[in-house]
Amino acid sequence: MKKNFGRKFAAMTLAGVMACTMFTGFTASADGDVTIAMLPKFKGENYFDAVKTGAQEASDELGITLLYDGPSQDQATNQKQVDILEGWIAQGVDAILVSPNDPTAIAPTLKKAQENGIKVVTFDADAQEDARDLFVNQVTAEAAAKGLLDGAKQDLIAKGYGDDKKANIALVSSTGTDANQNAWQAAIEELLTTDEYSFMVIQNEDTDVLFPGTDETKVNAECATLISRMGPGEDQIQAAIALSSMSTPALGAQYESAASKPDATAITLTGLATPNALKTYIKDESNPLATGVLWNCMDLGYLAVQTAYQLTNGDITVDSETITAGRMGDKEISDRQVVLGDALVFDASNVDEFDY
Repeated sequence: MKKNFGRKFAAMTLAGVMACTMFTGFTASADGDVTIAMLPKFKGENYFDAVKTGAQEASDELGITLLYDGPSQDQATNQKQVDILEGWIAQGVDAILVSPNDPTAIAPTLKKAQENGIKVVTFDADAQEDARDLFVNQVTAEAAAKGLLDGAKQDLIAKGYGDDKKANIALVSSTGTDANQNAWQAAIEELLTTDEYSFMVIQNEDTDVLFPGTDETKVNAECATLISRMGPGEDQIQAAIALSSMSTPALGAQYESAASKPDATAITLTGLATPNALKTYIKDESNPLATGVLWNCMDLGYLAVQTAYQLTNGDITVDSETITAGRMGDKEISDRQVVLGDALVFDASNVDEFDY
């Protein structure tokens, strides 16, 4: 997985990725007969910027029109997403790709789109199953949970934790309504009951599972508070695991700026984010953010557009078992889900291989 991920990103510079994010909406072909509209949870963050880059690549290959819009990070609400969707429904786009902030609240609007003959595909996070045709899932919940726990585990063991020395862990999620993050949390809690991860413990879910939302100020504030609770003591937290691409770099930044830092040799930080978002912290030996977890975000955008396009033109249906997705080849469709692949754990030994 590491070799493949690195090869795909070797020629892609961060500047190149960001250059593709200058426009709120853009088209791959003015003459495209098919229009696909893509709605992320929010705009202006490198995770979804990279997804958009992959979506643009697929649109260029297919010669279709791609619209892209979403709420700002500080207004990442269901209502903001619904407002954008209503405009696309009125416009009569052929397919909608959406990463819902609230899988239940957005369902009536997605059903309205379906009633108007628009194909609905979720990506990154799912909606209610009866409100979409297919879900392009970047990773299974079990694979994401294993990647996150493995990232924390390898550093905790190196710092002396294990069967004879328990480690208290905290999770930093997002809004509490995100379907994927809730599934990842549930899978993490299930894995914590197994022998492999039994030395890692969530002592109190009320205090040690956090939902700061998507407002950057609140995320930073809650991560700073969590850092202040970390240390080697039995009543302290030894590992913080972030389930969102906003919270993970916030953990590294808040440790770096803390006036009173917990002992980096006694704690670890990890979570989901792009390699470039974490590279500075991972390479800083004084910062306990030692690992990151992700998947190929540009491939996620590419696969999402391929899926929506092929669903629109009839190459696949909701009952199909495979999709041949351009340069990505064949991908399995199971239970109306197209799965991208496995999670990737990166650390100081390989983070420089990724320019993304």
